[in-house]
Amino acid sequence: MSNGVTEFLAAGWVLSEFAAYSLALLLLLRSWHHTVAEAAAGAALLPALLASVLLKAADMTGTPDIVPAMRLAALILTGMAIVRHRAQLHALRHALKSFLSQHLLAAALLLMTLSAQMTAVLLGWPDGLSLTRPSLGVSSADFAMPASPETGLSLGAASLFRILPGAAHLPWSAYLAICFATYALARRYAWPPIAITTTLLVASMPRLVFLSVGGGFEIIPAAAALVFILLLYRTVERADIRDFLLMLVVLAFCLTPGRLGLLFPAIGLVLAAAVLHRRHGVRIWWDLSRAAPLSVAAAGLAVSILCLGGHGLEAPSASEVASATWRYNDDGLQGAGVNLLRYGLLSLDLTPPVEAVLAKFCSLDWRAFRLWVHDGLLAVVFAVDETGGSFVLPPARDPALAWFGPFAGLLVLPALGWALRCGPRRLRSLALALLAYLALLALVPAWAPGNVRYFTVFFTCAGFTTAFLLPPWRMTRRRRVFLQACAGALMAYTVSEIWLAL
Repeated sequence: MSNGVTEFLAAGWVLSEFAAYSLALLLLLRSWHHTVAEAAAGAALLPALLASVLLKAADMTGTPDIVPAMRLAALILTGMAIVRHRAQLHALRHALKSFLSQHLLAAALLLMTLSAQMTAVLLGWPDGLSLTRPSLGVSSADFAMPASPETGLSLGAASLFRILPGAAHLPWSAYLAICFATYALARRYAWPPIAITTTLLVASMPRLVFLSVGGGFEIIPAAAALVFILLLYRTVERADIRDFLLMLVVLAFCLTPGRLGLLFPAIGLVLAAAVLHRRHGVRIWWDLSRAAPLSVAAAGLAVSILCLGGHGLEAPSASEVASATWRYNDDGLQGAGVNLLRYGLLSLDLTPPVEAVLAKFCSLDWRAFRLWVHDGLLAVVFAVDETGGSFVLPPARDPALAWFGPFAGLLVLPALGWALRCGPRRLRSLALALLAYLALLALVPAWAPGNVRYFTVFFTCAGFTTAFLLPPWRMTRRRRVFLQACAGALMAYTVSEIWLAL
């Protein structure tokens, strides 16, 4: 009993520690002229980055005993930052009160969802909910993030979730960062009512809701990828060396173990180089770097630790690595086309309640219909007869293989295409980068049920483009309320599934 009490107190201390980091970062980013949403997104994500850097530095240098001293130093600096920037608290309270009064329905839906998720995290402590149970005869390693020596990344022995027992809330914090970053990016293309509606649509994606409570690894790099895009937007809008260096560190935080772990960071680096060169040129960054050598050195050290030491958030077990299956797509462009067809059909995920309504009132079996479309197009377009073949739909209520709900296929994908065709130059560049990421996902790995894990980054980063698809003259107040209510219902369904799993 005493051991349980001790572990509970230790977890509570770690949770309080991360809350202090978040508050300090929120006030610091506000002092850097970040909007409230931008600062909140960074404050929700960056404590995980800080902890990862410190723990990996100790692991790489072989001095794990120094971790308590580093945590103490970080807490001292945190306290100093809170005291120094405490004047920002009044403005934050005013902004929060104003937002709640203007967007009562959306704010209530989000707050209820976040509260239910956090309660589920605490009730599931210390192990959380497992999203790695076998289904379809697929082992957990098929949809976990497998480590691979081919990446050149060493995971080390330290896992943040294992060292810090209270860190099981970090997936929930990453989900919170996604919500704030989506709103901040959507505001660049829409007024607040459309931006908050877009945020609800992204927040309601079932896989993100499941991952926020599952204590897993997958959602954290996805949140880092979206915060990277947010920082890229800020850096394009205003050449600030602090945002530029933070952007590079967050991009390094997107690195994940596995054969495709370098895919998004590589595409993100090319995107940042192209966009920033076109907007500001190269010389300005050299001049700004010379004016802040200590900041450059600190950022360079953090990037080196994250790149050379691996992510450090959660290492798969040796049995998972040994049993992980990976197959390259051996069929070239034809195989990529088949993969795109399958991923497209999987993205038309209406969720079980809607499928039950279609079956009852329209006599339409949505799962059977998608399989029929798959087999028909495979035979007609690709001249492949594979009825009853390898393509299967995931079980209806399996969180490990859950997709992203109806809004991903019906709104996010069309919004990405619309952004590529009609968006401003910066948005077109981002849409092109995300579509390149999608094309490589279709081209490189062979299809497998667990490949859904690679799409978390894609749909997380593409979600905010929905704001560009929903201008005010199309989205009347009644339509906005309808979409918000649908998103709220989807979140309620997903959260209820989580609670049933407790």
